[in-house]
Amino acid sequence: MLKPFRTFKGGYRFKNYAGQPAPVLIEADIPKQVVVPLRQGFSSEVKATVKAGDAVFAGQIIGRDDESISSPVHSPVNGIVENIKRMNYFKRDINMVLIRTTNSSREITRLPGYASEWWKLSNEKIEELIYLSGVSSLDREGIPTRFKSSIVQPADVNHLIIHGVGSEPYNISLDLLLEGKNFLNFFEGIKILKRLMPNSKVHLALNARKPKLIEQFVKLTSQIEWLDIYPLEPKYPQGYDEILVPTILHQKFPYGYSAANIGIVVLNIQAVLGVYKAVAEGLPLIERIIAFCGPAMKENIHLKVRTGTLLGDLFYGKLKGERPPRVVLNSLLTGVLMNDFSLPIDRSFTQIIAIEENNKREFLSFMRPGLRRDSYTRTFLSKLFPNIKKIADTNQHGEERPCITCNFCEEICPVGIIPHLLSKYVKKGFIDETIMNYGIFNCIECGLCSFVCPSKIPLVKYMKAGHEKLIMQGCDQAQCILPYFNLKGLEEYRGVTKL
Repeated sequence: MLKPFRTFKGGYRFKNYAGQPAPVLIEADIPKQVVVPLRQGFSSEVKATVKAGDAVFAGQIIGRDDESISSPVHSPVNGIVENIKRMNYFKRDINMVLIRTTNSSREITRLPGYASEWWKLSNEKIEELIYLSGVSSLDREGIPTRFKSSIVQPADVNHLIIHGVGSEPYNISLDLLLEGKNFLNFFEGIKILKRLMPNSKVHLALNARKPKLIEQFVKLTSQIEWLDIYPLEPKYPQGYDEILVPTILHQKFPYGYSAANIGIVVLNIQAVLGVYKAVAEGLPLIERIIAFCGPAMKENIHLKVRTGTLLGDLFYGKLKGERPPRVVLNSLLTGVLMNDFSLPIDRSFTQIIAIEENNKREFLSFMRPGLRRDSYTRTFLSKLFPNIKKIADTNQHGEERPCITCNFCEEICPVGIIPHLLSKYVKKGFIDETIMNYGIFNCIECGLCSFVCPSKIPLVKYMKAGHEKLIMQGCDQAQCILPYFNLKGLEEYRGVTKL
């Protein structure tokens, strides 16, 4: 059933950023060497099941731990294990399996027992295929199976939200992901997940600016009572679980915890396609479609990449400009800054964004028309020329100044807190119950308050600092959450996130 258009208070719609990825997919070459992290996605670190000198094939499980909340990890290539060593991977020490490729064949060994007629399989077999494929590690809470891949069991899930809203400044192409046979494969993936989680109501959230796609799904699902379709405004941060759940279900979210803690699983389109490929085609998760975007990329395209491929191999010849650009993973506002190109990619990568470094002062910049800069206040020139591409760079375009109480940060905050007030308390050292009562633990660190601040105050930095200092003093968001929610899998969730 098609539901009415929905949105939420606050947020911001990013439009017309130069460097959006074209709906073009290119298969990257098989790398000569891969480095495979033994912790990927929503998972504890798994134990290596291979040792140095072992021959491995593409799709073989090389890491597994059935006793912890985790999902198996596979070799993405045919090769020889050269070493297993502990390395720093995005601020975490993780065991890595180094594999030298010996055969550049693209063939992938299939999982045993898969079936194109998946409805003939037992539930246990479907869960086993999803688990063994590694797809169960995707998104913030994983996909529940009987194999400890999530903090909840399939029967505990009341709602399944699948989203393809695209609210970031740069997004993976929805048209590319669902083109050709993938459209029906995606629908089959939804049906597999419904079979897996029989007590769940399924909610498909799509970009309201894609009316033809929505119409296709409405026609395809018109006779299905357990699935509702929601056109959502592609306004950032609509893709966050903390915003999707209240927008779709009109239900409060336990900030600081996951949707699974309240019986909800949230998945993106790649995860659902991965479910179909695992169950109906027997494919383990060793490939990832990644959008290479941003104005500092020579080409804005999508690459299908083997996990474990080194960033340096992927970026060779793809960046433009004399100076090295700033490269950010997954989100322009909140993503991880990538300085070490010797690191590998893993299952959690969706976008890699390259923007030009720019720290030059501009004379009388406040008097310039700024046609190619995004502005929260929407100057009359931006309204007159709405199709001009906006350029993202690293220039702050001004220094930090005192707060002028413009309330822009309060207007744009998607969770209804007052960042400028909280930042003042934190700066003055008033770290006590007052800022808890003002909702500092509700901050989802989306970065919008810092983005709109005309005084260039790093408001998110102060939110994080206040949060951390409260925890150091013995305060915990649990004090604000537990009295109002009956959370599921609480200890298991803490165990995975604190590793």
